[in-house]
Amino acid sequence: MIIQKQGLIESRGLDATTLTEIEELARICNQHEGLDLKINLNVLHKRPEDQLSDFLYYADEQLVGFLPLFSFNGQEGELCGMVHPEYRRRGIFRTLFNAACQEARRRKLPSLLLIAEQASPAGQAFIRQYATTYDHSEYKMILTEFHAPENFKEDLLFRPATVYDLPAMSTITAEAFGIPGEEVDWYTPESLTQPDHRYYIGEMNGTVIGKIDVHHAKDSSSILGFAVVAEQRGKGYGRHILARTVQEIIKGGQQNIWLEVVTENKNALSLYQSVGFQETGSYDYSRLSLSN
Repeated sequence: MIIQKQGLIESRGLDATTLTEIEELARICNQHEGLDLKINLNVLHKRPEDQLSDFLYYADEQLVGFLPLFSFNGQEGELCGMVHPEYRRRGIFRTLFNAACQEARRRKLPSLLLIAEQASPAGQAFIRQYATTYDHSEYKMILTEFHAPENFKEDLLFRPATVYDLPAMSTITAEAFGIPGEEVDWYTPESLTQPDHRYYIGEMNGTVIGKIDVHHAKDSSSILGFAVVAEQRGKGYGRHILARTVQEIIKGGQQNIWLEVVTENKNALSLYQSVGFQETGSYDYSRLSLSN
């Protein structure tokens, strides 16, 4: 017996067929408006069980709407979705959005960050309907031509992370990104063994001063969680760690490398540009309170 998918479906885990449907829908939507929607396709393939909340909408035997709910900490969720161009203005996205908000409230998330590409009039218009406040904007940057430093710093050891580095990695992440220390719980012995992740450390005189995460997807690699301790910033160590990480990714056979950076962080933006990254898209994050 074949069960036809129709209307709104909430999924807690995506199989290979559904992931393929999502990727095809993203391709159609991006091509229609010349966008690069922040759907986090690479993250969708593997997430902790407590982050599995995806809302799908089917019509005419095809996936026409998709909205994943991401929650990387206990203080907020993130939403960015899409609807097939031929099925818009039918209330599909609002149906997806209301379902995601209901799930966020069930999780007791205080707020949601609604993400819209600056080049998306439809996304920007949808967010303006709600009592949101502007939070920040990010650039997506892609490596266009790698520029390695002429000389790497000899006093900085660059190496893969080990289990002994986990406390330092958590502490640096919490301080750099303003996350409560107890919520940085994703650096575990198990995470170091995941085949699609790599973690690297910058060490000086036996002390970890920086860390960087890499996620390898099917056709790209993304750089995440890059941070250097405050007292060592502005000395060239960050560029060293970033460049060595890019070298490792390229050595592994991947040329499509990207990252995201807050637009207000001019120092980080200049750092990435110096290694060969260029902006390809920009995203606005607006905060919606769920306290009411």
